[in-house]
This record gives sequence, structure tokens and C-alpha cells, in this order.
Amino acid sequence: MLRACTMAAVAALLFTPAAFAADKGSDAQKIVDDSAGVVPQLKKDAHFLDLMKQAKGVFILPNSGKGALIVGGGGGQGVLVAHENGHWSDPAFLSLGSISIGAQAGGEGGPLVMLLMTDKALHDFTDANNFSLNASAGLTIVNYSAKGQGSAGKGDIVVWSNRSGAFAGASVSATDITSNLDEDHAYYGQQASTEKIISGGVHNPAAAKLTDELPA
Repeated sequence: MLRACTMAAVAALLFTPAAFAADKGSDAQKIVDDSAGVVPQLKKDAHFLDLMKQAKGVFILPNSGKGALIVGGGGGQGVLVAHENGHWSDPAFLSLGSISIGAQAGGEGGPLVMLLMTDKALHDFTDANNFSLNASAGLTIVNYSAKGQGSAGKGDIVVWSNRSGAFAGASVSATDITSNLDEDHAYYGQQASTEKIISGGVHNPAAAKLTDELPA
């Protein structure tokens, strides 16, 4: 009985609100770090690098789930950063219910990036409240391929994946895009809306790992 009580007491100490918040903050930082790790892949393509410099914002999904690049696949957790006058905002956290690119291809998922080229695209992501990127979203979505650079950049959103070559010209859609307020809170230590974060209302110095990697 005494041993059981002691173990319960230890568990109670381990799972305090402060410990839970620290755990969540660590999870949030991993998403930021993983997103920063995707950027060098993007910068290898000079044309895509130029598009990034023109973008109003970028949404990076560093680890889409297994099969996420097939019709009806799973989504994941990512970050949104806004771009203005050569400056990138701190990241706001967003969740995707699913992402679909073209016909079924199978295999593992991987990183996916959306360049938000227009004010409307950035506004829709900033105001994310369970919206979807589909035919009724009023946004033109271009699936980027290094082989088809001429057409990229004409859409509201330019989508890149580590399998862009396999999906060149394929249609892209995403569902259940929402602000991840829990991750935002854990990362900044306070409640903060997506708009407040990307407008500079809160700051986390650790975000520099991502923002310093992005091109001005």
C-alpha cells in the first residue's frame, strides 16, 4: 500500500501543469526545428528561392503522415510565417486534417510547403478556423515542379513537396486547416491568436532557427 501511494505521489509530481506545458513547448520547438530543416531543400532551386522572396507568407508542414501524399491521406502539424519588407514573423502553429495531391501513389509522406503568394491566401491561413483548400476556397493552387517553372507563381498558393516531380500538374487540396492554439500557447507562454503572432505581438527567440534560414 505504501509503495502504491509513493508511486502515485511521484506520478503526480511528474505530471504537473508546468511539466505538461514544458512537454508541449518541446513538441512545438521540434516542429519549428524540423521546419527549418526543410528550407535548405527549397533553396537549392533558384526559381523556387525567388518565389519564396516574393511570397506574402509560407506554411511548412515538415512531416506529413504516412500516405499523406495520396488521395485522402493524413495531414499533420506545421507552422505559418508571414513575410513583409524582407522580414519573417515568428511561427504560428496550424494543423491539417488531410492533404491530397493527384492520384494515389502510396509510400511514405514527407515535407510539404505552401507559398502564400497573395494577401487573400495569407489572410485565409491567418484566419484559419477549420477551412479547406478546395474548389470553393476561391484560391488558385499551383503544384510546383522544377520542370514546369514557367507556370509556377501565377497562383495564390504554390505547393512544393519532396515528391514534386511525381506530382507535376496534379491537383492539390487540403481539409480541416485550423489554428493550433495549444501549441501556440506552449511556445509563447501565453494565449495568442495566429494574427497576433504573425504581426509581431509575441516573440520566442528560439524561432530564429527557422526565420534566419528563410530568404529575405
